[in-house]
Amino acid sequence: MKKLFLTFIMVTLSQLILANEMSNPCVYHPDLPGCSGNNRPIGQTNRVVKIPNRWGVIYYNPANDAVGYAENNTEGYRSANKEALANCIKAGGGQNPLHRDGKGCRKMTEVRNACSAIAVGSKSASAKSDDYLEKAEQKAFDGCSQYSNDCKILYSGCSRHPDY
Repeated sequence: MKKLFLTFIMVTLSQLILANEMSNPCVYHPDLPGCSGNNRPIGQTNRVVKIPNRWGVIYYNPANDAVGYAENNTEGYRSANKEALANCIKAGGGQNPLHRDGKGCRKMTEVRNACSAIAVGSKSASAKSDDYLEKAEQKAFDGCSQYSNDCKILYSGCSRHPDY
């Protein structure tokens, strides 16, 4: 009796599954013509567009509050770092004075296809990144505010394709 009951259940379930597949074959076969937006002519393939990565870097020199940045650099992170360092030195009047810690311009953050911001106060500096510009600014401001009461955003920007 148990075998007969189990057989009945299995036959009923298989018919329900088959009926569902017949009523909507796209559920189990999205590659069929007409399914999942595949309403293109036979032989036409999806076009793949390669969008290059975009790098952004922020350098900061606490000795003279110079900020240098690279934005939307598509040549790579090394090129973006060189550009940001050169901009930091240029922002300092062509000088790169050493801070009491023995360093001049230093990398604060590096992003790929994202946003970044730097906040500076009298006692601290903080650079943060995020997918959204407002969040990056808020994170940088919050990080700086832990040690200074006079923080302000010196730079913020995004390095990503304008369509995304």
